[in-house]
Amino acid sequence: MKVSGTNSPETQRGSSLYFFPDSPVTADQLKRLLREGSRERRAWAVSHLLRYADWEDIWAYVERDEVREIFADLDLPEGLRAAWGRMLRVETVGAR
Repeated sequence: MKVSGTNSPETQRGSSLYFFPDSPVTADQLKRLLREGSRERRAWAVSHLLRYADWEDIWAYVERDEVREIFADLDLPEGLRAAWGRMLRVETVGAR
């Protein structure tokens, strides 16, 4: 059985999360960023979650309504944006 990033021993010890391949971000840093960060920084974090994280790990950090709220600001390839838009029932015309 695959261990998700939020349940892995490495993440629990405060090491970098696997779904931030270009920047070392810990679970505590991500939680703080999502709670207190600017809209731009939250969009950056959520974009990484939707691009790289396992399904369970995404929803361990954000709620669907939070993703919908900043959806237009997310940095996602068009195909992935369309897929997430359908799943979240977000209108993607004119987004980004």
